[in-house]
Amino acid sequence: MINSIKHALETVQGLSNPSKMPCHGYSIPASRCITGSKLAEIAGTICNQCYASKGMYRFSNVQDALERRFQSLSNPDWIEAMTYLINKKKMQFFRWHDSGDIQSFQHLRKIALVCIHTPNTKHWLPTRETKIVKEYLAKYKKFPSNLVVRISAMSFDKKAPEGFAKKYDLCVSGASSNGSHTCPAYKQDNACKDCRACWDSSVFSVNYKKH
Repeated sequence: MINSIKHALETVQGLSNPSKMPCHGYSIPASRCITGSKLAEIAGTICNQCYASKGMYRFSNVQDALERRFQSLSNPDWIEAMTYLINKKKMQFFRWHDSGDIQSFQHLRKIALVCIHTPNTKHWLPTRETKIVKEYLAKYKKFPSNLVVRISAMSFDKKAPEGFAKKYDLCVSGASSNGSHTCPAYKQDNACKDCRACWDSSVFSVNYKKH
């Protein structure tokens, strides 16, 4: 039983705190991405220039921490610990995977259960793992109402799979190098500040500026 913040943090191996975000998140190594690791080898794709493979993410201590979080996913107390942390800290917003992506049907189900058990928190999950998303929805029909799942584009200046997203009542996101971005972070110190569009299911598409 999880009975303290310290115990919960030890169970999940800590939370991430991206400088751009107005909230905590949970991340794993970008190298663990199933689709993303393949796209990383292809020029012109967003994953080929992944921000989570640059800067501070490259430091060995950061990579070690991300790997420990990845390994913690198999801990039977992971769901309880994540739920405890989010509720105890009264988090209004939470971002899944500033680095990394969902790994399996079971992983996605764990995230959904955390969302169900933290109804006062708005969650945002970007992903390229449409096969896993489809498998999940085939069984559970929909995601928790406080979870916004955004299907991410594969390449710069190209749309995300909007047909897939609309079919399953999801949202999308992309990245632009041609000035068509809608995310305001580039003009406000690379930070969300008071923008919460990514967590807003009424905002179907969010387009980021190329890093």
